[in-house]
Amino acid sequence: MNNVMNRKSTKMVAAAGLALTLAFTTVGAGTINADAAQTTKYVAKPQMVTAKSDVKVRAGESTKSKVLGILKKGEKVYFVKDDYGWSKVTYKGKTGYVGTRYLNIPGKQVDSKKASVKKATPAKASTKKVTPTKKTTAKAQASKTVTAKTAVNVRASQSKTSKVLGVLKKGEKVTVVKESRGWSQVTYKGKTGYVATQFLNTK
Repeated sequence: MNNVMNRKSTKMVAAAGLALTLAFTTVGAGTINADAAQTTKYVAKPQMVTAKSDVKVRAGESTKSKVLGILKKGEKVYFVKDDYGWSKVTYKGKTGYVGTRYLNIPGKQVDSKKASVKKATPAKASTKKVTPTKKTTAKAQASKTVTAKTAVNVRASQSKTSKVLGVLKKGEKVTVVKESRGWSQVTYKGKTGYVATQFLNTK
């Protein structure tokens, strides 16, 4: 009789242990899935975007990093790329970082695993994507005439410390050849110069 009781007790303990193991395994799996769901990246091309609300521009991808300035609601800034929640931007000629959720950026979020799968697409698929890219580049490089929002320096290169070729007055017209990372290449008095895009009415 005692042997039968001992066997039943052993089976009950084993069953209880198995149930607890399965329960913890299920909870652990849920935690992993929750973390994986957060490994998303915002995919969008470099462009001018607007702030959804007042937000700080920081020197690095951290809320503890130095504050370079504050973007006001509706203010435009040049978006370079997103890195899992932080957007790299060009702010007053400097590289800064803003929380992506505070910016209106035309684009989409993708999982890091899905992004790597897209890179492994066949050559035919990549060929189809190349064609519209060329058209977009042609449009971006088409020259256009714009006006200065305010008095602004025309510099010899894409740096606020480079040589000043002259000064555009407020409302003065200038021809923009192309835009790159917050700087507009312009034709100024027969020379090639650069002006911070944020000081030009580009639309």
